[in-house]
Amino acid sequence: MSELFSAAIAAMEADLDPANPLAKPWSLELGLPDFSVLKHEDFEPAIRAGMRQQRAQWEAIATNPQPPTVDNTVVACELSGALLERALIALGALTSATYCPDLDDLEERLAPELSEHSDAYSLDARMYRRYKQLAESGQDFDEETKRVITLAVEEFERDGVALEGEDLAKLRELNAAITKLSARFHTLVTDEIHANGVANFTLTPQLATLENHDERVALLNKAKSRNFGGERDTRQIVEQLAKLRAQRAQLLGFEHHAASVAAESAAKTTQAVNAMLSRLAGPAMANARRDGQRLAQRMAQAEPGVEFTTADWLRYEEAERKELFGVDDEILAPYLELNNVIDGVFFAANRLYGITFHEREDLAAHMYDPDLRVWEVREADGSVLALFVGDYYAREGKSGGAWMNTLNEPSGLTGTKPIIINCLNITKPASGPTLLSWDNVITCFHEFGHALHGMFGATYYPSVNGTNVARDVVEFPSQFNENWALHPQVLARYARHHVTGEPMPANLLEQLRAQGSFGQGYMTSEYLGAALLDQAWHQLAPEQVPTEAEQVEEFEHQALAQAGIDDALVLPRYRTAYFSHAFGGGYDAAYYAYIWSEVMDADAVAWFRTAGLGAIGTEADNDGGLNRQAGQHFRDEFLSRGDSREAALSYQRFAGRKPSLDHLLKRRGLD
Repeated sequence: MSELFSAAIAAMEADLDPANPLAKPWSLELGLPDFSVLKHEDFEPAIRAGMRQQRAQWEAIATNPQPPTVDNTVVACELSGALLERALIALGALTSATYCPDLDDLEERLAPELSEHSDAYSLDARMYRRYKQLAESGQDFDEETKRVITLAVEEFERDGVALEGEDLAKLRELNAAITKLSARFHTLVTDEIHANGVANFTLTPQLATLENHDERVALLNKAKSRNFGGERDTRQIVEQLAKLRAQRAQLLGFEHHAASVAAESAAKTTQAVNAMLSRLAGPAMANARRDGQRLAQRMAQAEPGVEFTTADWLRYEEAERKELFGVDDEILAPYLELNNVIDGVFFAANRLYGITFHEREDLAAHMYDPDLRVWEVREADGSVLALFVGDYYAREGKSGGAWMNTLNEPSGLTGTKPIIINCLNITKPASGPTLLSWDNVITCFHEFGHALHGMFGATYYPSVNGTNVARDVVEFPSQFNENWALHPQVLARYARHHVTGEPMPANLLEQLRAQGSFGQGYMTSEYLGAALLDQAWHQLAPEQVPTEAEQVEEFEHQALAQAGIDDALVLPRYRTAYFSHAFGGGYDAAYYAYIWSEVMDADAVAWFRTAGLGAIGTEADNDGGLNRQAGQHFRDEFLSRGDSREAALSYQRFAGRKPSLDHLLKRRGLD
């Protein structure tokens, strides 16, 4: 490392009170953040010092008189900003999972400054030239280093490094405003969820349990009108964000914001995104209409004279599910106790990858809530791979939905190991066991798929490690991991009665697995509705964006109708005003990623059931691909690779083929 770079680090280390817990790397194992010693007032000075430190580090790199090398440019950039990263990781963990309005305010207040800080790097022509010189040097870099350099050059160019003068000033202004508005949107949506006591989705699960039609309608109206007015109205924020993003895209030379997002994705173009969504919308909506007619007939018998509406869908779909398959959440819940489900998640990972889990209550004592649990994850040879943190329960102030985060970014360069957290929103009972819905179970497996992706990252550079991949790739490992929830051996491990310990009856297991594409009519259509809505907002030119709050609903309706989604029957999973993925959660113009990734997921399941079947040479007729050889191959060729090579290449190295859409169509009943 250069003397200039080392001097920059030393100078800035003296810039923060050493008594601040964030001033030095965490002393807990593997660098686990110690929330027990953090005070809210520690964050702002640490973040500001962290920005100053990283600016000094970048300046030392940019002004280095020596020709650019991997060490003095790539490695130096990858190692910069340790203090800032440490502070922001801890802050993000608290603001997303706890009630801390003062820290929410701090995030919003710092958002423009953090945007400006990011711009200081991405718009630095000196830094760009160093990477460009490396890219054009003709040196024989290893595959990963070449990829990191190429990605950096492309990102500089995409982010507007060539802009000058007024255009550059305008870009900085736009970036700051967008970041600030996104943070505000997220805060308002989270506050509204807790104020109204409804779930994250439009079709809130409580609708399945209400017997009275009027009560169902009232609950749906409450859920779908969130943030469409009142003190937490987000409609004008949406319009401002859509316009600002469109302006930025045009300034950067893109047709619209969605095009700029697609350019750094696996899809590459909005034409490819639109083609896939269009291919699926028609058949999905046809299935939904067919299912809706059938459910309306069922309701007519149970509630004569009452017209079937979207509010009644879950109630009668669950009744039909129970009649056809003998299962519903009430029947399944006694066999789906949280601790047992976690054990099942771990069991599947052990069978596939050989890893084991060892609870560390001593480390859990340092977390931000007593309900959190920590496990040490070990490789088959006993060496420590990672720490895994489980934050399963809902609490006041916690963001809706479920997510995975990295609490310590690993890489071969830094020698650090991963610390991964899964956050869910399971309602904690006042006493007794925590019994889950089937959706909860799938969410546990889904989020742990993200965790595996993060834990198995084995690249040298942090910027391409683990889940640092394109949005339309990152959901593949998580969606794929859901499939093990229904594997006979995995089910036998966790599906046990919480009182008697008896396994779930064989007939119930078979009925659970037999559901296939049941319910996919609505589920696929509501997802596609949200994905299409996201694209509609982000494929607008600045002058096309609605300007009045009252126009948001009409825009939403027209966009869905043009795409073939009947929102009188199927509401989008997230309506515009509370669509955090699109306006406050980093999935703007990328919510399509779930279905794009599912193409790989469905194809990978087919691989495990064929090429992966009995691969280890035991239980060849029964393991369904749940074996070490198949799992290790998947880990080696995909999960460990991050963005160190093209995702399409990693998939082909794993499966020996390109993923086929046919498997997805069959799964969703669209073939």
